[in-house]
Amino acid sequence: MKTSNFLRRLDGTILLILFAFLFISLIFIYSSQQTGEYGTQNFAMKQGINYIIGFVLLICVAKLDVDQIERVAWPSYIILFCSIIFLKFAPSSIAPSILGAKRWFSIPVLGSIQPSEYFKISLIILVASLISKHNITYITKTIKTDLLLIGKILLVTIPPSFFVYQQPDTGMVFLYFIAIASMLYLSGLKKRLVAVLVIVPLLIMGVLVYLYFYHPDVIYKQLIPLLKPHQQERIIGWLDPTGNSDQAYQTQRSLLAVGSGETFGKGIMHGNVYIPEKHTDFIFSTVAEESGFFGASIVITLFFLLIYRIIVIGHTSETLFGTYICAGIAFSMTVQIFQNIGMVVGIMPVKGISLPFLTYGGSSLFSNMILLGIILSIRKTFGQYIFAKKNEIT
Repeated sequence: MKTSNFLRRLDGTILLILFAFLFISLIFIYSSQQTGEYGTQNFAMKQGINYIIGFVLLICVAKLDVDQIERVAWPSYIILFCSIIFLKFAPSSIAPSILGAKRWFSIPVLGSIQPSEYFKISLIILVASLISKHNITYITKTIKTDLLLIGKILLVTIPPSFFVYQQPDTGMVFLYFIAIASMLYLSGLKKRLVAVLVIVPLLIMGVLVYLYFYHPDVIYKQLIPLLKPHQQERIIGWLDPTGNSDQAYQTQRSLLAVGSGETFGKGIMHGNVYIPEKHTDFIFSTVAEESGFFGASIVITLFFLLIYRIIVIGHTSETLFGTYICAGIAFSMTVQIFQNIGMVVGIMPVKGISLPFLTYGGSSLFSNMILLGIILSIRKTFGQYIFAKKNEIT
């Protein structure tokens, strides 16, 4: 494929949105580090370098065809699963514990690498492949075949999720299952089975809400103590921020920053509310403080357009494998955005989940760029699979 032809096949809307995120990320990371606690570190420059690397990764992945992406499903899954296992037992010299979490390899020159971020990519690809092949094998669907499919998916999901949860990284495990749930929903499961899979979580949530309002002692004295210490602090700080100011400190500071931004913000570089490490997971608080409701709305609109574009590409994909991948990426990214912004404004508990494309950090940005590279690959191969029809396996 010639370079000019390749570039014309790329989705211009997604690329424009990415350049907008690049601009926004660099501005607000640079502004966030002006409060003095970061010393001489220039996170904005590092983020710029990360974006350059990210765009290289995106183009390299976009050059691949969809069938090539599917062929790396198992190899990438095995390699990344092994790296997650090795991370648990690796010495602190290469896998340091940061704020009680052991999630990263620290490699000279390359910096920090978070295997669980990249594992999300391989898991989405593998599950999409398993579903598409399963539907080709079992054209006539029954409860038995649906349970077989769910069993296969859980078999490749639960073991690595257990190790990621132990890091601890509950937020990442949550994103794994959101991506899988969205793909399963589109796979054509029997309605009765879908109803069960939906009703059970809703019943659990309903019971928790009931206990919180009518039997709070059960929540605080029996259920919350079952969690890990850092999880207990975050949940308690979220449920009762007034009575637990220490646990809710970051959320309270974030709410102050967001509220003080009002309609049009204080202006770039004029944010004065201190939030620990706000250039990372709390970058949206800087956006809201300095650009106000107006600027925050623009960022949310860009995210909406990006998700919408991914869904459109998935809907028009000529293979169900491509459709499943787009669904997994779109819905996991939507939940990630909602969770991050939700914790910034206090409607969700604090989790170590980044805001895609804006939060400072290499692994998060690189993994999301690879995911969008896959989306661009699906987009550019429209019309190449002449004989691949969705109705062949419906």
